[in-house]
Amino acid sequence: MPSKEPKDLTVFCINPLKGQMKKINLRWKTILMGLLLVILGVGFGVGGILWYNSRIKYELGNMFIHLQDTKSELASLEIKKKEQEQKLEELSKKADQVIQEMNQLRELDQKVRSLLEKDLQSQLKKFGIDLGFSAASNELYVPVQMFLNPNLDSFPFGMGGPNYMSFSGVPVSAPSLRSTIDPEFYNKAKSIEDNLSWLRAEMMVREKSFNEIIQVVEKKDKLITMVPMRWPTWGRVSSSYGWRKDPFTGRKAWHTGVDIAAPAGRNIVATAAGKVIFAGWNGNYGRCVIIRHQFGYETVYGHLSKIQVENGEEVKKETIIGKVGSSGRSTGPHLHYEVRKYGNVINPWPYLP
Repeated sequence: MPSKEPKDLTVFCINPLKGQMKKINLRWKTILMGLLLVILGVGFGVGGILWYNSRIKYELGNMFIHLQDTKSELASLEIKKKEQEQKLEELSKKADQVIQEMNQLRELDQKVRSLLEKDLQSQLKKFGIDLGFSAASNELYVPVQMFLNPNLDSFPFGMGGPNYMSFSGVPVSAPSLRSTIDPEFYNKAKSIEDNLSWLRAEMMVREKSFNEIIQVVEKKDKLITMVPMRWPTWGRVSSSYGWRKDPFTGRKAWHTGVDIAAPAGRNIVATAAGKVIFAGWNGNYGRCVIIRHQFGYETVYGHLSKIQVENGEEVKKETIIGKVGSSGRSTGPHLHYEVRKYGNVINPWPYLP
C-alpha cells in the first residue's frame, strides 16, 4: 500500500489596502527545515549563554583567589616593612654614634699631630739642627711641615657608583626605588647612605693621617739615632767639661770633654749612627776613635785599650767600638768623650741624658 506524503501547507496573504489576496504554497520539507534551524539556533544561543556564564564564574573565582593572595602578600610586606623600619632606626642610631666617635677621633688625631710636631721641633731645636742645613747623604733632612701634612683633611677622594642602591646591594632605578618605599623610609635610608659615604671618606683620611704619624715617629726615631744622645759607657764622671785643674801639671786648664772612670775592658759604644773617620793612635788621646754623624756632629772616644772598628766603617747607634783603657796621656782607666759640631768642641752634657 503506497505511503502518504504530508500535504503541503497553503498560506493566504491578504492586503487589506488593495483588497488583494496572495496564495503561497509551502512544502512540508521546507517547513521542517525551518523549524530545525530555529531549534538549532535557540540551542546554540542557550549553550553560548551557559558557557559564557560559567567562564565569568571561573574568572571571578581566579580573581578572588588572586585577591586573597595579594592581601596575604601585602600583610607580609607590611610586617617586613615594620621590621626594616625598626632595623633602619637602629642602624641610624649606630651611624650617629660612629659619626660622634669619628669626630672625637679626628680631634684626637689633630692633638697627636700637634704634639708630635711641637716635640719634633723641640728636638731639632735642642740639638741645634737648622732646617735650612742639608748634610751629605741626609735623606731624612726635610722641613718639619713636610713631616706632617697640615692640609690632610682636604685630601681628595674618588667617588662614584649608581645614585641609588637597593638594600640587597643591587642597583635599581630611582623611580623603582621611590615606588616601592614610602618617602619617609626612603629619606631615612638615603640619609644613612650619605652618612656611610662620609664615614668611608673620613676613614680614608684618618688611615692616611695615622700612617703619616707612624712614618713621622719612625723618621723621628731614625733622626734621634743620628744625633749623639746617650752615654758611651757606664762609670763615674771623674772630670767634667770646662775649666779644671790639670792632673799632670796642677795648673788651670780647659778640658774639652768628659772623663768617665770605668774598669779597663768595659765596652764603649757609639752614641749615634755615623761613619768612622779615624781609628788609631792619636797623641795624648792614645788609642782613639772619631765618628762623624749627621747634622755636623762628631764624637771622640779617647784612651781606649782596644779599638774594635776600622777607619771608614759605617756604625749604628750603640755599636761596640772599643774597650775602656788608659792609653795616651792618662792617669788611669777611663774614657775621654768629646762632642764636636762643625769642627768645634761643644759641651757634651746636653747630650748625656
